[in-house]
Amino acid sequence: MKIGIDAHGIGGHSFAPGNETYFGNLIRELLAIDSENEYHIFVNHPAAMAATVQGRANARLVALKPRSQWIQRPFSLPVYARTHGLDLVHVPFCRPPFTGAKTVVTVHDANFELFPQDFTTIERWRLKLLVPGSCRQADLIFTVSEYAKAELCRLYNLPPQKVVVTYNAADHFLDRAAAAAASNQSAGPARFAQPYVFFVGMIAPKKNLVRLVKAFDSIKSRRGLPHQLVIAGKWGWKNEELTAVLPSLRHRESIHFPGYLTPVELDRFLRRADAFVFPSLYEAFGIPPMEAQAFGVPVLVSDTTCFPEIYGNSAAYCDPYSVDSIAAALESLLLDPAKRSELIALGKKRVSQFRWNRTARVALAGYQSLFRKDRQPAPELAGARTP
Repeated sequence: MKIGIDAHGIGGHSFAPGNETYFGNLIRELLAIDSENEYHIFVNHPAAMAATVQGRANARLVALKPRSQWIQRPFSLPVYARTHGLDLVHVPFCRPPFTGAKTVVTVHDANFELFPQDFTTIERWRLKLLVPGSCRQADLIFTVSEYAKAELCRLYNLPPQKVVVTYNAADHFLDRAAAAAASNQSAGPARFAQPYVFFVGMIAPKKNLVRLVKAFDSIKSRRGLPHQLVIAGKWGWKNEELTAVLPSLRHRESIHFPGYLTPVELDRFLRRADAFVFPSLYEAFGIPPMEAQAFGVPVLVSDTTCFPEIYGNSAAYCDPYSVDSIAAALESLLLDPAKRSELIALGKKRVSQFRWNRTARVALAGYQSLFRKDRQPAPELAGARTP
């Protein structure tokens, strides 16, 4: 097969880092296990993928022009697919028209349907107009959890056999954690006084940061804890409520927003954190807490959406709609040494159970299933289950 994969976001440090993580690691593992099929990888930042394809005779990087997705997806990509006789095209969210190839669409979640306030007006309506039709017209849909699969089937009335779970994974976090420990990245000046609680993700209403800062302020006042709260990530939009709440907090000076962190900075701060908290209102997988687990940090997550499926008994849970619940769970996590030790051990075990190699094998079996005469999913597709 000649397979085209849209990896335009990799290296762009976009507002959708989960998409970069998914496609970057999926492509790396596909090339590691498959030397027979030919891969055409569409990129806007070739340097970010150069190491991945180096030495792979069956892979090439393709820089489509112009770089705008408004033009690449409906025009440049289909022209390339037809000119080069691609058999299959795999893209995120929106299926390109007129490719002359089978199409696979990865839809990570239905966030734009359920939390439209997290998106600009243009982006929200682009997704609402294009994703439902893409799901119906695609030959196969990949998503990242059983929870997300159920949501997509419910929202778009899709047959379950058309949607395949290709879990995100965590072994690249384990590699980074080992490298960070070996290089002693904890050395050097710190931006924040220890101890601290850590969050990383896009600063947006869905992340539930208004309730988080209120909960932190509450336990700081009630228990006199010495902790800081570090909220890292790009500042999104629709954060007026968060901006309004911050000045009213008693311990505003203990809450820090460092912005985007490089991987080296992120690893350094994660290793030093006393706890990682992620009370998001909606996630389809929730990668950041698993990254914290790789660094031996106990995590607190919401008890809704995908989190029980992905994290099992390896995390502390809270009701994300209750400030008191977030505060109580965080307080327990910080002050109960036995619970902390248990969750650190369970977290390390959990993170080791998600592997990109497994994800790539499920994806490759999905590709191959589209070209079987009976068009039935390959047996490997049944292997996409919670570890």
